[in-house]
Amino acid sequence: MTDIPVIHMDPRPIKSIWFEGENAGGYSIEPRLDGSTSKIVAYGENGQMAPVPFYAVYDHAGQIKARVPAQMVTVVYVEGDAA
Repeated sequence: MTDIPVIHMDPRPIKSIWFEGENAGGYSIEPRLDGSTSKIVAYGENGQMAPVPFYAVYDHAGQIKARVPAQMVTVVYVEGDAA
């Protein structure tokens, strides 16, 4: 049996995340788009039945400034060796 791929186990570095809806917006590590974000990391929290995927958005001091549920999020990964 093969493992089911999960978002928080993808090793690629994340460049930005974008979301629609009432609180539409996003975060990016690119200074010209969002100068206050240093990194974005996918992770899973324990839910009642399975891990629930989230994105943690860090500021330049290394503090989490936002936790974004992975549902309905568009992820842009860093290309090539730019990480």
